[in-house]
Amino acid sequence: MTTPPLTEDHTHVRFRLRNVQAGAAISTVAASAFLVYELQTWDRPHRSLVAVLYALTVICSAILWRLNLEPVMRRRALRETFFLSWSAIIVALVSIGPITDGGARSPLIAGLFLPLAFAALSYPLASMLAVGAMVVGAYLAIALGMGGVETPEVCFMSLALACATWMCASQARNHDLQRHELGRVSRSDPLTGCLNRRGFEERFAAELSRAGRTGGMLAIVLLDLDDFKRVNDEHGHAFGDELLRWVVETMGAVVRPSDAIGRLGGDEFAVLALGAGSAEATLLAERLADALAARAPVSFGVSTYPQDGIDRDALHQQADLALYVVKHGRSTAARDTGARELSWAAALARAVDVRMSAAHGHSGAVADLAARIGVALGWGPERVARLRLAAMLHDVGKIAVPEAILRKPARLTEDEMAIVRTHPDAGAEIAARIEGMEAIAPWIRHSHEHVDGSGYPAGLRGEDIPLESRILLVADAFDAMTSDRAYRGAMPVADALAELRLCAGQQFDPHCVELLTRALGERAGARDHVVELA
Repeated sequence: MTTPPLTEDHTHVRFRLRNVQAGAAISTVAASAFLVYELQTWDRPHRSLVAVLYALTVICSAILWRLNLEPVMRRRALRETFFLSWSAIIVALVSIGPITDGGARSPLIAGLFLPLAFAALSYPLASMLAVGAMVVGAYLAIALGMGGVETPEVCFMSLALACATWMCASQARNHDLQRHELGRVSRSDPLTGCLNRRGFEERFAAELSRAGRTGGMLAIVLLDLDDFKRVNDEHGHAFGDELLRWVVETMGAVVRPSDAIGRLGGDEFAVLALGAGSAEATLLAERLADALAARAPVSFGVSTYPQDGIDRDALHQQADLALYVVKHGRSTAARDTGARELSWAAALARAVDVRMSAAHGHSGAVADLAARIGVALGWGPERVARLRLAAMLHDVGKIAVPEAILRKPARLTEDEMAIVRTHPDAGAEIAARIEGMEAIAPWIRHSHEHVDGSGYPAGLRGEDIPLESRILLVADAFDAMTSDRAYRGAMPVADALAELRLCAGQQFDPHCVELLTRALGERAGARDHVVELA
């Protein structure tokens, strides 16, 4: 596993902002002291010009104190340019004093130590060395350019400034190392050494942004240890801690060096698989489950960018839904026996989604939602698995619908809708021709029937519609409403649930709507809209 570079977090930004305020205060005090010296030696040349410069320095420092520099501090390149420019200005202002006061023998030459002291507060090593070079260069330019000092004095003062630079640079290096270590600790799980939730989410956000810019793929695999509480109860927390360390070590041997492992909770882990599509991510999840099976059996859920979502929340939700179904709705045996069917069903569903130009995995999302309703009904693993398979294939009949209709960016005409309404029959025919899939064919055929008899293809009513078909209709409607379509944008979840409740008893089975609402943990009020599905 690789450790990503640390991001510029809020703590470090605030730290640098405080140093700006400290620097403004130091500049004000130093400029005031220089100004007092100039006033006390007013009989010497150039005093009025220098006094004006130091007075302006005091004013500018006060203004700097009040400026909102947070946007600058959040961008590393701008921030370091700002601090180096500021230091260069300070070195120049400090140098003006000795130049007008007789050269390197002036007591004002000691002011050259001030930029070094300020830089040591927070500058990174490279910037600190740059400031040191400015200071030593300024002193040599004054001493050699104006003369008046012996070579031993020049060497001694140059060496003193160089030593001060070296000590400040060492401190800057220590600050960098300390900040890096604190950042690593704040983003790592202290028990297992993998990323903690904060670190994983930051890495997830960074890789998601990169994938969006480059058009790449990425997947998230969520894993939850089965019965981990029982392990702690029976063997003690020390044994449980050792097991968690073994889990991360074992996972690290399975994933690629570019992948990231995170511990999101007590017994919940996640893997970020860079460049992985759905098939690769599922294979990785199965390999992880096989590797951990000996000591720590796991349930897993997978989602991929951009098929299942384009932001972190959507991808987490899809993976959570898949994990929920595996953990609470299907046994390990059921998952193993249905893996082949789900694999080809997922491939077929993805082909349909591509033809529909779906922005996410619509068929897979409907399958996850339908499975949640099945679990809420108390169905056993086998029945939930068959429901999930039917949901995955509910739109397979659209293979026979022309793409021009499926991708039309406007509402369909009556003739076009008549063609679309043939897809449930076509899908049922496809499923019926596959050995072992005969039982789900009627569920697909009647997945667009309405409980009031206004649906298609047979106009069935109420209990005459298979319960599985009623579930598919609710799951399909919810995902359709909460996804972007060519002719409209996505609807908020609360509004979509309100639509389902509004149409319950007409289009939708009220009990299925209520179960989905509970499963999603949402409550929505009613609004006056009609749900339209193709």
